[in-house]
Amino acid sequence: MTDIALSFRNADGAMRADLTHCLDFMNGTPFFKRYKQETWDALRISGNSRILDVACGVGFDVIALARRFPHADVYGLDPSQGFLGLARERALGLPNARFIGGDSRHLPFADGQFDGVRIDRSLQHISAPLQALREMVRVTRKGGRIVVAEPDWGTFFVYNGNLAAGAKIAGLWEQSFANPYIGREIGALLQACGVESLRCSAHALAVSSLEAANVIFDLTRVTENCVEANVLALDEAEDWRAAAKTAARNGAFLACLNIMLWDGSIPR
Repeated sequence: MTDIALSFRNADGAMRADLTHCLDFMNGTPFFKRYKQETWDALRISGNSRILDVACGVGFDVIALARRFPHADVYGLDPSQGFLGLARERALGLPNARFIGGDSRHLPFADGQFDGVRIDRSLQHISAPLQALREMVRVTRKGGRIVVAEPDWGTFFVYNGNLAAGAKIAGLWEQSFANPYIGREIGALLQACGVESLRCSAHALAVSSLEAANVIFDLTRVTENCVEANVLALDEAEDWRAAAKTAARNGAFLACLNIMLWDGSIPR
């Protein structure tokens, strides 16, 4: 069994086109644009800042920040050569957008190189998230900013009128993440890394479109996986799909998730 969440651990695998479509779809929605703007604001970029976006994916945030702050140097790091190739194509004409291959747990930068470092929805997929956060802190200068946005899959639910089946689907999907509760854990992890003046805000994503939920939460494939894993019987899964379509037509379908935004400062 596989799905979008599992496939992000190897983004250059067979599902790379699906992953790219998922990222592009989310980056184009008002919800993701709003909370991303808050992550950018939390970096407090000014003048000739040096900014690092860890696990940058297809480069959406790097490109947006490079355009908004033409005098800043914005770096994106990702282990996926496919994602980086696409990011570089999309960043043509932006000399201050730079993309580098690398592992978030072993950043290829010297200590204190950046004024701000962010990571967005990637620690959920990364083993040893504390090591990645320690690396982010290491490469940030004293007084610099750390910004982390991660979902908390313990808050996720999908509902079409059938509580039991929806809970089973959400439960199997949660198991696809290396760190499903990372959204609530970030504060304690950043504190362990010595980050100060921590702040947190919750951003509630509510999806009423079945088509959008299928892209963001991979519901079609996850429902099939539930049958394969004997979490749902085939007739239960078929009934759930039919009920979801009916609920969506009437505006009663709902898939919800909280994304937790944390930020703080490196001690001077």
